[in-house]
Amino acid sequence: MCCLTAADPDATLFLSHLVRFPQFLARKQVGRTILQFYAGHPPMPTLSVFLKVVAILASMGVAAERDPSPAAELPLAPPPADTIRPLASAEIVPFARPELPESLLRGHELASAVTAGFSMEGLLRAEQAVRMEHERGGFPGAALAIGRGRHVVLERGVGRLGWSAGEDRVDPDYTVYDIASLTKVVAATTAVMLLVEDGKMSLDAPVIRYLPNFVGTGKERVTVRHLLTHTSGLPAGANIWAPSPAEALIRALAVPLKAVPGRQVEYSDLSFVVLWAAAERTADEPLFRLLDRRVFGPLEMFSTTFLPGEGCGRCAPTARRPDGSEIRGRVHDPTAFRLGGVTGNAGLFSTAHDLGRFAAMLAGGGELDGVRVLREETVGEFSRRQPGAGTRALGWDTPNRDGTGAAGVRISTRAFGHTGFTGTSMWIDPDRGTWTVLLSNRTYEAKGANRIQQVRRSVHDWMTLASGPLSSGPAMAR
Repeated sequence: MCCLTAADPDATLFLSHLVRFPQFLARKQVGRTILQFYAGHPPMPTLSVFLKVVAILASMGVAAERDPSPAAELPLAPPPADTIRPLASAEIVPFARPELPESLLRGHELASAVTAGFSMEGLLRAEQAVRMEHERGGFPGAALAIGRGRHVVLERGVGRLGWSAGEDRVDPDYTVYDIASLTKVVAATTAVMLLVEDGKMSLDAPVIRYLPNFVGTGKERVTVRHLLTHTSGLPAGANIWAPSPAEALIRALAVPLKAVPGRQVEYSDLSFVVLWAAAERTADEPLFRLLDRRVFGPLEMFSTTFLPGEGCGRCAPTARRPDGSEIRGRVHDPTAFRLGGVTGNAGLFSTAHDLGRFAAMLAGGGELDGVRVLREETVGEFSRRQPGAGTRALGWDTPNRDGTGAAGVRISTRAFGHTGFTGTSMWIDPDRGTWTVLLSNRTYEAKGANRIQQVRRSVHDWMTLASGPLSSGPAMAR
């Protein structure tokens, strides 16, 4: 997903994906071209940036003749020695914005609102809530996606990536947002639950079983479930500055508990940093590879990645530095940044369309378009509040009925979702089979007070009204 080099054995896995696009590429010739090009221009791309690679190769005049030889059988030439190492975020060579064919950018159709059981008036009011906040100056742009099961009924871009008239308009298929703490559920929670399903992790096992260097007073009592539900006793955050990401992680793992595990809820970025480290050690591979292979690739989430690069033209900026330069394509969250941009609390980038695919999978009980990602019983746990964890389920949050949360007051009690600091959110209602994704860059030079929670509530309330009354029994929309 983010940082393969030409020396990586998973390069052959990437090449095997070329077979899925025979109408655009010649397997053997293009495969060799990719290897030659990226031997001198790391990192080696994976499926999440595949379409960008297609555009670059097309601009290089690569022919598209068919060749029956399987791409996975291509020999890998020995790469330069200096490419056989992890790449720091500063070394990522950003892609210029490729001019992708319209057929690739818009390879899907929206379902009729009526066919999917929505009233168009309610959907337009949900969209209007986003537009009004943009006009008030709450964010330069936003992308909204709403659907039921596998059916996408609304995808809208509002405003631009930045405030200037020269910035690109937001495109829900193409504009990439820093999704901030949605990383906790889309990446970290999903990876952990896959490992639980595989029998490699246990929710009630002590974290130290998987991460022996997670030591300190009381830490032997911290379980995987505690980390997922923000009841570990770890503080919300800490200063983990260090000369390198590896040293920053050592500092994060050494942060002492501030409460007895299981006694209180404190939303903690550090819990998900620890969770990611434990899961990665258990998986015996970088979690971004596991996610790309088992989640983002199968769901065709082609624009979902860590470390898109500081020059990412598709990425919405999230802040401006004192020298006037923008933070764009680099994680906004300071903890994730110190850890190299690839961790469990933040760092993932995506589009509204990609996250709509992910939400549709969850609304379908862990399956979408014949691809099963998670077991249905696993998805069921995402809406089940955990003992002593308040509104928290495993990784996900559930609606707060006093109206102070992000979900609104009309969504069903079995709904689950999460938010992100940069102005992002995702909520799924399993009783109705509906889902909503809202992405924005409200942290970028907002011209008004922060009202993102009110906007989220309005969007979710209008979406729920638009979806009609509950049926006689809960049903995951397929």
